[in-house]
Amino acid sequence: MRGARLAFALALAALPVVSCASQPAKSAAPKATAPEAPPLHEGPLTDFIPSAGLRWVVVGSPKQIAGEPELRKAIDQLLPETRLDAFAKSSGVDLRTASSALVAGFDFATLYAAIVPDGGDLVEQRFTERLIAGPSVKSPHPKIRRITGVVGTTPECMVRVDDDLVAVSVGSRVPAQVVELYARNKLKSPRAFHGSALKNLPVAEIEKETARFYAPGPFQGDWATQGRGLLSTAVAVGIGAHPLKGGLLAVTIYIAGDFSGGEGDASTRLAESWNALATSDLGRLLALDRPASPPSVSGTPELLRLSVELELQPLASGIKAAVMSEVWEILDLKAPVPKNPQ
Repeated sequence: MRGARLAFALALAALPVVSCASQPAKSAAPKATAPEAPPLHEGPLTDFIPSAGLRWVVVGSPKQIAGEPELRKAIDQLLPETRLDAFAKSSGVDLRTASSALVAGFDFATLYAAIVPDGGDLVEQRFTERLIAGPSVKSPHPKIRRITGVVGTTPECMVRVDDDLVAVSVGSRVPAQVVELYARNKLKSPRAFHGSALKNLPVAEIEKETARFYAPGPFQGDWATQGRGLLSTAVAVGIGAHPLKGGLLAVTIYIAGDFSGGEGDASTRLAESWNALATSDLGRLLALDRPASPPSVSGTPELLRLSVELELQPLASGIKAAVMSEVWEILDLKAPVPKNPQ
């Protein structure tokens, strides 16, 4: 975000006063200077989401993805240009130009945030047009606007920070309002990567990746039985991915926790878990059973890593078959209607 602060200087001119009584000239009282607005917080998008209540977050650079020919070709199976054009028209956000974007899941809400190079005026206009109740518009800071309302029966909230950061929460107004509070330095609650879970991951290392996924523990229910039981003692999971030449995608999975106990070597259990996933129905659908090179596993008693290179096109095709309907829902677009067979 633009962090520059405009300095206001008022020139005071002395006004001569002519007195018939030959009294000394008096100068006008100086004009009051408007107080400068408090500085806003600057940082990556993940600095604006809390650790409390966070279930998962996906973050990356859509602009960088769009600039990678092989990655763009694979993504086009899920999000063709026509659909991205429609999303840009309906939301005011062109994902292909956003330098950073994230989606974060909470218990009762989902938060969407992005850095928009053209400013948030159009995004606010499109958001307001969707509201059936409201909008309520407030500006708690000269460079912050908060718009709340209802879409259907669902409460939604949009916050603009310094014009180029836009955040929308669906299901509850709280996540977007938290973005505002972090921007204004009004919230002391730990940010996502400073909480007790995700800080155990090598965040600086993962942040170098083109796309990232994070999930804080504890993992319960079905999650706890995954990974040959590794997730039952894990405190956080991170996944980073970046494209390679030749249509490949490098993927690294990080699992943080206490792996000093348990049955068998933790690295071996992670390798066995990957093999079980790769040979499952879902794994075969995503072509995980046909990696470009065998997975590499390493780790310590506190952190496990699994790195593997996958072929982009088969992976994208599998994702398309598995989650296509969800993609249209995420982008708030109508799914295409299949043609009747002739």
